[in-house]
Formats: sequence, structure tokens, C-alpha cells
Amino acid sequence: MMLAYLILALLFVLALAYALWPFFRTPAQPFPESPRPEELRAELEVLKSLAREAEGEERKRLLAQAVRLERQLAELGQENPTPRRLSPLTLGAVTLGLLALGVGLWAYTVPRLPGETIITSRGEARELGRLQRRAEQSGQAADWLAYANKAYELQDFERAVRGYLKVIELEPRNATAVRRIGILLFMSGRPEEGAQALELAVRAEPEVPEGWLFLGNAYFQLGRPAQAIAAWEGYLKAGGEAREQVQNLIQTAKNQLGATSLGQQVYLARCAACHGAQAQGGTGPRLQGNPIRKVPEAVREIVLKGRGQMPAVALNEAEMQALLQYLGGL
Repeated sequence: MMLAYLILALLFVLALAYALWPFFRTPAQPFPESPRPEELRAELEVLKSLAREAEGEERKRLLAQAVRLERQLAELGQENPTPRRLSPLTLGAVTLGLLALGVGLWAYTVPRLPGETIITSRGEARELGRLQRRAEQSGQAADWLAYANKAYELQDFERAVRGYLKVIELEPRNATAVRRIGILLFMSGRPEEGAQALELAVRAEPEVPEGWLFLGNAYFQLGRPAQAIAAWEGYLKAGGEAREQVQNLIQTAKNQLGATSLGQQVYLARCAACHGAQAQGGTGPRLQGNPIRKVPEAVREIVLKGRGQMPAVALNEAEMQALLQYLGGL
């Protein structure tokens, strides 16, 4: 990488020198110089020689004529000024400034390190790489856990999974690693496996709110609202900070338990977390009164294939028909 950068810097300097070369050399004159200045200088020397030998009024006349010739020579010099050459000091300052700009852009904008993404800044990528090297060298579970936690914090979930699996390999009862693996399984669309891991984690560390929150999410997605309510209440008991949001989720699950139709049950289980228990909107758009609910094929397309930030939702035909009927009656 360093060799490539040096070659790039050399090419940059050569291109800069080529661009500034016209300022550095004297341009060629398009026409031959006028002989008039030389004639005036010769005449001026003759006048000065005669003035040295003359006296009185004659001397004054010759000197006055010499002054006029000097003025004419000065005016001719202004008409054809000597081209200014770029100062080496100025050229050096410009070159150094451009090089500094190039180095800055290279250092802070070009992704080069493993793990560096739009989300991950250069400093964070270096830190992640440093933690990975330390874990590989020591082979200790604590070092692998620090690496995995950093990757999770940076939303580099692929590396986080590898790190947490390494921790579990070394310490099968490590509750943090088991909990995070459960969360990542849930987030990857595997709620059944995620719930199994999260159940182990909350039994080992019931005081950690994060495990209860995602366990409730997994239960709710699996269509087990009563268990979801119990898990979310465990989150509140553990001192979780998102109390209002979780209380809304608990109310949504209770509504699902009291749902009178399959369509309402499907909506509350699969849609309400984003669109609101009453379809009033939340992280997803408002569905109550939304004209799209009157176009069943459009709703089917969005639900089954996803759109924008909304993921695809796997429903069988009976569930889809019940959901479309429920949405149509909102």
C-alpha cells in the first residue's frame, strides 16, 4: 500500500510540474524585437558625449535633448515588460500545500482497512483491527469478547458473530456472548433459534435488560404473545430505559390475546410493532385511512417482498387473506 501511495505521489508531482511549466520558463516572443531602443541608446550616448564638451546654452540644450531620449527609452520598456517568472519559493509553497491536501484526503476519505465502512470511521477500524490481533495472539476469551463487543457496537455484525462464537467455544457459559448471538439470530430472521439462546442468557443474567427485550421480540414474532408480555415485563423489572416503548409493545401483545379475528391476530403479531396497534403509525407509516389498504395486490406485494426499510414478511395464503380483509376494514 505504501509503495502504491509513493507512486501516486510521484505522478501527482510530475503532473503538477507539467501544469506549472509555462509559468516557470520565459515564453517565446511572437514578433522580433524593435530596433528603436538600440538606436535611441546610441543617440543618447552621442548627446552625452557632445554635452560634456559643450558649454553654456549649447550644453543645456544637449542635456535637455538627452533627458527626452531617456524618457522615450523608459516608455518603450513599459510597452514590452520582461515576463515574470514564477518564484521557486512560491512554487514550493504551492506544491507542499497540494501534497498536504492529497495526504489529508488519502488519510481520511479512502477506505483501506478491513472492517472500514461508511459507518466505521478510520480510527474505529484501526481499533477493531488492534483488538482482533490481540485476541488472535492471546487466544483469551476476554480479548475475543472485547473484539466482538466493538464489532457489535460498530454494527459490523458479521465480525461480531465470529467473535462471539469464538468466546462461546472458549467459555460456553459466557452469558454476554450467548445473549448477543441470540440477538443476532433474531435480527437475521431466525427468531426460534434466537429465543433459545436468549432464554439461556436471561437465566444466567436476569439483571440485564437487553436479553429480556429481544426475548420478548422473538416470542412476539413467533406468535407467542403471553410469553412476550412476560419477557417485556422482565425488561421493565430489570430497569430497562425504553419503558414507554416496551409498555406499548405489552399493550399490543395484550390486544393480540384479545383479538377477535385471524386478520387482527396476524396484524398484531407481524405488523403492529412498526405500524402501531391501531394502525396509527410508528416507525412504519400510518395504515389507518391509508388508501393503499384498498389495493390488495399492492399490499400483498409489499408484505411478501418488502419495500424500503420494511423487510419481507412470510405469511401463508390464509394469513395473507385474513390480513387483507382486516386492513380493508380499518
